[in-house]
Amino acid sequence: MEKVIDIKEFKIISRQFRRFAGDLLNAEDPYEATRLAKRFISYIDNEPIISDFIKKAHTKDYDFEKIIRETSDFQKFEIPLDINEEISFIYQLLKYITTHFERYDTVTRGYAFYRGATISDSIRNFNKEVVKLLVNHITDYLEGKAIELGIDEKPNAKVLIQGNVGQLNFTETGDIEAHQTNNHNENQELLSILKDLIRRLKDAEINNTEDKEDAIDFVQEVANELESGNTPKPSVIRRARESLNKIRTVVDDTTFLATQIDKVIQFLSNING
Repeated sequence: MEKVIDIKEFKIISRQFRRFAGDLLNAEDPYEATRLAKRFISYIDNEPIISDFIKKAHTKDYDFEKIIRETSDFQKFEIPLDINEEISFIYQLLKYITTHFERYDTVTRGYAFYRGATISDSIRNFNKEVVKLLVNHITDYLEGKAIELGIDEKPNAKVLIQGNVGQLNFTETGDIEAHQTNNHNENQELLSILKDLIRRLKDAEINNTEDKEDAIDFVQEVANELESGNTPKPSVIRRARESLNKIRTVVDDTTFLATQIDKVIQFLSNING
């Protein structure tokens, strides 16, 4: 892939990751924790910048069917000491949990074997002792990239991402001095995301067809304005945001469609709407 993103989008990616991670780390109910873990893993898998980090850390494939079978309810998992192995182990463990179990506590019970401990205790302790390790590694990686690329010092900078996932390279392309050029690039990027979202909305199974059609129409209206080289009117942006917020309430949090809707809403909120 080859893609240029601005600093604003990089910050949105970091913020969305922290939000999804925070939701999972604060989970207590076994079914809700599984749902949030699915959304967390889905975001990692569908965001190239983060999935690239996971793939680069990959050391080996773990047989979690065997590992879980041989780990009793009284035991904790043996987390590898090597950093890359730790990252890969925890990611694969969460992937296995979200694929094979409905209840999160199926694998967390060894983290709360003491008098008066509850299922919620086991989930919180597992997230604190295991999941948080992965969250911290990814957070450190994103913050490190931000420092390396000079994001805070160069708010108008662009980041060029090249390569295949697992081999991505990041290059800071410099400040954009011409305001018009900067706006054009941002609008083209937003236009690409809007068109992708429109395609996904058309394919999505949403019971309320009227709300679905409204969202498609209003987002298309924003896209048409950008494609014509115009800045969408505040009223157009507001209608698009409101229609997407309505649709968002019925879209599964774990899907990539939900992630794209969140991204577009955030983009629309950052322009004059």
